[in-house]
Amino acid sequence: MKCSAERLIEALVAVQILDYQKQQSEKVKQPTKPAVVTISRECGSMGAQVAQLLADDLEVRCCDRMILQGVASRANVDEDLVKALDQHVSKIGDQLWRKLLHKDTLSYEDYYQNLVKTILSISRTGGVIIGRGANHILGEKAFRVRVTGSLNKCARFISDRDKVDIERAIEIARESNNERAEYIRKLYSADINDPSHYDLVLNSDRFSHDQMVDLILFAMEKSGFKS
Repeated sequence: MKCSAERLIEALVAVQILDYQKQQSEKVKQPTKPAVVTISRECGSMGAQVAQLLADDLEVRCCDRMILQGVASRANVDEDLVKALDQHVSKIGDQLWRKLLHKDTLSYEDYYQNLVKTILSISRTGGVIIGRGANHILGEKAFRVRVTGSLNKCARFISDRDKVDIERAIEIARESNNERAEYIRKLYSADINDPSHYDLVLNSDRFSHDQMVDLILFAMEKSGFKS
């Protein structure tokens, strides 16, 4: 026969076990917030491929054209017009902007405000967001990645992708990188190559896109990143 003290101890242990099991069950039930990652990339550095693979791994959306659609929808203008203006903000003055749109419906300020709203909306449900300075909009709410590469290696990738000679590929890379840098400078008054704006900078000369995805996931885990 067990004494009353033994029965009391067993009862207390049983209660503690039940409490622990309840706590663990509640943890399982609580949904984890989807990850938000921003990808800034140099032309030809495989940044877009990395973004799509990463999104697949994290089971979230890869957001590129979706951003254009969001801005166009919020501004109530045609998506093709936003696409024509996208990433060319620095080259388009207010008069030319209105001429392209044929009416005063999307000023520079409208574009920026709708861009911010679209990025914030995407971030609430998770996603891998490509370009458009999303890292500056979201800050530490996102894990911020920059994918770079040497001009020659990026040009070789562009040459194979677009079926152009290497000289033309170099021109494409330079023009695109300059436009992206100016876009960031104009909208955010920032240097696109400043590493302090990113949590991780990867050199595509050294790593394949699969390896870069693994490195991003590893860095997110080790940094304790929480979306």
